[in-house]
Amino acid sequence: MKTLASTFCILMLIFLLQSVWLYISELAGKDLELDIILQFLINVSPRLVILVLPLTILLSSIMVFGSLSENYEFAAMKASGISLQRSMKSLIFFTFILGVVTFFFSNNIAPVAEYNFHNLRKNISKVKPSMAIAEGQFSQIGDYNIKVKNKYGNESKLLDEVIIHQKKNRTWKFTVIKSKKVK
Repeated sequence: MKTLASTFCILMLIFLLQSVWLYISELAGKDLELDIILQFLINVSPRLVILVLPLTILLSSIMVFGSLSENYEFAAMKASGISLQRSMKSLIFFTFILGVVTFFFSNNIAPVAEYNFHNLRKNISKVKPSMAIAEGQFSQIGDYNIKVKNKYGNESKLLDEVIIHQKKNRTWKFTVIKSKKVK
């Protein structure tokens, strides 16, 4: 059980760091508070638990049976008449129970967390929408491509020389909007 818990924690940390790296562009530079970042991590965790549990069982069972083999405990079990299938019965039973629990977890808890995760991502993007726009290059926001020459003012809310390309209804027709100053 100790091997299972430590393997789960290590794999969960790796997957959490990978998720943070995946969404760093949405989190960075927005002056988000620690509780919002923690809420982000909590909402992404149920999705990761579903991915991490099978890897945890695989890795920890390899480690446990490797340890048994290294210490000649398998040889002792074979000598006493215990077959490999009999020694693996508890692992198979535990894996089955964990599979059922994971099914109910992914069926009931994960969709709610996924909804909260997407809702939080949408709210984070609305915190400072000007942060999503880079100076001097086109930034895609929804069906809009926006280019700004300069951002200035309080929280970069004022924009100079703005060009907006609006894509219409899944066609290749664009409406181009130009402005000297935008507030």
